[in-house]
Amino acid sequence: LQLKYFVNHNISIVIKISMGFWQNVEDECEYLGITRKELAEKAGFSVHTISNGIKRDGMPAADLALRISKVLNVPLEKLLGVKDSNKITSITESEKQKQDKKLFSKYLPLVKKINQLEDESKKAVLTIIEKLK
Repeated sequence: LQLKYFVNHNISIVIKISMGFWQNVEDECEYLGITRKELAEKAGFSVHTISNGIKRDGMPAADLALRISKVLNVPLEKLLGVKDSNKITSITESEKQKQDKKLFSKYLPLVKKINQLEDESKKAVLTIIEKLK
């Protein structure tokens, strides 16, 4: 299984996953002698969540996966079955600068138009932009 995350149209990160997350959780619980119920209580979710995850062989939400990882004291990468996690590279500073430069170039004409507005209109535009968050 491969998960592909697109950072933007030029950069993507591929993570290869061997076994299913929930199978790895089951294996760790068995190794540690922890029941599903105990894991669920310690991580703050229902046993039903584990059963559904195993049946569907799906991925949990990121926060749940992290909580399970912490309860089991196992790196999240191991539960995810990520191989060669040290090969996963982050976006370099120069790539970030290129992205920022593209954004700046893209929105500069709009910023110039806003800058030409009367103060009252500028405030209105900024208020609208703030409401979009």
